[in-house]
Amino acid sequence: MSIEDQKEKGPGPTENAPAVRAEDDFVLRGQIDRSAQPETVPERRMHLRAFDYWHGLNAGRQFPQFEDLTPEGLTPFKQNCLLLEYHGGDMMVRFCGGELTVLFGEILPLGSQLGGSRPTAFSRALQQRLALSEGRQEAAEFEFVDGPMECRGTLLPFSARGELAEIIMVVVNHRRKSEAETTAPVDPQPASVGFEDTADKIAALAMLADECADAGGTVVHPGIGTREGLYLALAQAYRLHIAAVRDPASYKKFLRSRSMRQQQRAPYTPALKLTFGVAYDKTRLTEYAAALSCAARNEVGPDGLTDFLKNHPGGIKGCVQEERAARQGKDSKSQKIRLKDAQAKARQLAAISLKKISLSQEFELALVRRNSDGSTELLSAVQTPKHIIDKAIIQVASKDEN
Repeated sequence: MSIEDQKEKGPGPTENAPAVRAEDDFVLRGQIDRSAQPETVPERRMHLRAFDYWHGLNAGRQFPQFEDLTPEGLTPFKQNCLLLEYHGGDMMVRFCGGELTVLFGEILPLGSQLGGSRPTAFSRALQQRLALSEGRQEAAEFEFVDGPMECRGTLLPFSARGELAEIIMVVVNHRRKSEAETTAPVDPQPASVGFEDTADKIAALAMLADECADAGGTVVHPGIGTREGLYLALAQAYRLHIAAVRDPASYKKFLRSRSMRQQQRAPYTPALKLTFGVAYDKTRLTEYAAALSCAARNEVGPDGLTDFLKNHPGGIKGCVQEERAARQGKDSKSQKIRLKDAQAKARQLAAISLKKISLSQEFELALVRRNSDGSTELLSAVQTPKHIIDKAIIQVASKDEN
């Protein structure tokens, strides 16, 4: 189903902006499609950003921990965000962004129940979706229409106490249809939360797995051939894993059909075995799993994985070391010593003028020092992996939007 670009607040469509098409239909569905290019689909950019942030916090666990959610991380979608806590059979509001007033008729107060005394069509749809435990235990993308109002968003589960998802983050965008669209023929059936048939979802996973096997088949053995081929195969495995994260029930059934099972302590292993084969070297698979976990923790998606691995110090081996240190909750002793020495030297460096900095690309990051007297000085441009620069650009642009 096609999904047109949303008209966001601000100036109307320009000559270069994609037009909203009245013939496109809207339904609710449980699927996160990362194939949409954020550069060309503005309203999807926020949803994909929210999913990537959630997936980065997940870092290989069944659910990300709610305590890891930070105000800085929420900034790009804070005003379009709703945090709900499942408590005693009710969905209690933990936070409600200002942009959601039109969907609920008000800013839902902290501690109130979803829907409250004046439920809206949107709150009833959410309640229907979240009433069952299964609806709270998986990430899903939804689309919703109520008369002239159209909404798109994602449901992202967090755990507050353990392995169950008690908190749901809802990130949603909305727009009001034009008069011409409103008067066009519409489907008389009421909107309801629905999902693709399990068989269809398993078939989609099977297609992803076949693509993984094709990519993995080109990698004869680590060290033979190009690193590029290996990285592309890992990116395919990463895509399959992300599909599994958003629909664990279907993934479990799919793995069972392949005589495999999910592994809570090694969540990336099934996707890697489907890519490289069940008999593939276990040590290599463990290293690859660490590389994917490292990418997720750094909020890198499959499309950026190749650049991430190319630019990461030490490549896959470096990712393994970083993940080992992260699991221990601290850097290695040698890393601490090197950092301490480097900081001491950086304090003694002479400041330079912005005019003396030479950039090799349009955007680069620079190191700025704050002195003991509170003044700030520019030290140098910094060679930085592209995914980190992209992340910084998004963060700066998001502050401007808010």
